[in-house]
Amino acid sequence: MPNILLVEDDKIIAESIVFSLENDSFKVNWCEMGHDAIEALSESDFDLVLLDIGLPDISGFDVLRKIRKTLDTPVIIITARGADEDIVLGLEGLGADDYVTKPFNNRVLIARIRAQLRNTQSQIKAPSQESKEPEQAFEINKDLHQILLHGQVLDLTRAECKILMHMIERPNRIHSKEHLLSVMHDRPTGAGENTIVTHIRHIRVALNKITLDVEYIKNHKGLGYSLTL
Repeated sequence: MPNILLVEDDKIIAESIVFSLENDSFKVNWCEMGHDAIEALSESDFDLVLLDIGLPDISGFDVLRKIRKTLDTPVIIITARGADEDIVLGLEGLGADDYVTKPFNNRVLIARIRAQLRNTQSQIKAPSQESKEPEQAFEINKDLHQILLHGQVLDLTRAECKILMHMIERPNRIHSKEHLLSVMHDRPTGAGENTIVTHIRHIRVALNKITLDVEYIKNHKGLGYSLTL
């Protein structure tokens, strides 16, 4: 049963979402305050966060900033703020996975939630009984800027390819976000550590599309990421 954290101060909207999600076999934890949501995330594991922006205590954008410092949990922003600059900030600047403006149909929201859960492979999968040689899992083609996993080309951007190549060539060690940023020579001006969080999440999605047998990239809270071979 997927576990959802709902952060919404409007009681009527929150109760409607909780009712719809629970009727669709989701488990829901509801917080009205941003600080309560941050505490809940530090104490429990959630498969996805539904995050309102206009919270009574702190901005939902600030909550998202704190989430992205340590977690790759998918976040869907739900808000009445539909300005282009807010959408760009949420999705590109802070690393949200989706942005839904109010009012919305709960059935559409649930469809978006399920799409995010599929993309990130958050649900538990049975491990394969066949073991693979991890040393032979990856192939690097620097001329074409491609990385293959078990013979299949990973769907990565140029920046993500650089990050993964760097980690493959230096496995089993922790790479800080700041260090991985330095690997991205073509990153946009002003790119911050949240950019690395987004790229790592996309790399994981690309890896999981080919195999779920191995968790290659691990998050070391407060330190960075490592790739295990």
